[in-house]
Amino acid sequence: MQTWTLENQRWRMTVSAEGAEIRQLTEKTVGREWLWKPDGEVWKSSAPLLFPVIGRLIHNGLWDDDNFYPLPAHGFLRHQPFTAQQHCAAMLRVISRATKQTLRSWPFLFSMQVTYQLLETGVRIHWRLTNEDTKPLCFSLGYHPGFALPLATEPGWCVTFEKGCVTGPFYTRDRTLSLAQNVTEVRQFALTADVFRGGAVYFAECAGSLVNVVSPAGKTVLQCQLTNQPWLALWGVPGADLLCIEPLSGTTDAPNASGQQRDKRGMQWLAAGGVYQQQLDMTFPADGAQ
Repeated sequence: MQTWTLENQRWRMTVSAEGAEIRQLTEKTVGREWLWKPDGEVWKSSAPLLFPVIGRLIHNGLWDDDNFYPLPAHGFLRHQPFTAQQHCAAMLRVISRATKQTLRSWPFLFSMQVTYQLLETGVRIHWRLTNEDTKPLCFSLGYHPGFALPLATEPGWCVTFEKGCVTGPFYTRDRTLSLAQNVTEVRQFALTADVFRGGAVYFAECAGSLVNVVSPAGKTVLQCQLTNQPWLALWGVPGADLLCIEPLSGTTDAPNASGQQRDKRGMQWLAAGGVYQQQLDMTFPADGAQ
């Protein structure tokens, strides 16, 4: 599958045409690779795009009244080909559209445009979804980047939240999420050795939040600036030096999910011809890698 390379003075980034997935994000000045390298024994991805659903579907698809559409967890777009619309040294814009194959799983015409822009401090990602159908489009949109951080080998990491009133944590069980949990406003969340033994951990009311990853030494090594994503999930594999930070417009299924698309948490409806956009800045303080 084709790849594209972006580069500036500090960064080199490689993006695959399959799913428009970032495969490498290398900080050249310190020789550090920040993204997780896919590993079949741990996690096979690096930074997949989640569309048109997020998380597990307990019925292996969704119904629209009596019509059933089979869908994999996290949807199909992460496996679809993208083509380049614009590519220069530090910027890439790619697009993917509905196909005969996707229409069998999700009967909507759409296009998804993804723009990557290298900054001095990291990377900005912008998603632009267009409903190219004559009917409303049902969807959720999320992002699932995994970072190569020594959580297992260096205990004491945490995540902090700035800007907004984030609530949580909501713990998953068997890749499902019940909101019937005792939660509070969250400013800091410890990444202990067993925190992901049950699966991903969700946080709500995250739109506009700044998410900081803080090392055991107290240094902020990574920041994710969310825009309109109301949910954030953290996930990793116990014993692995991996942390996924997932800004999401919806969540994995509830344990008692009906399977109807209109009932899935976080599904949105986009009018015919309408446009929906998200943005994420992933930045790395210059002294955080030291």
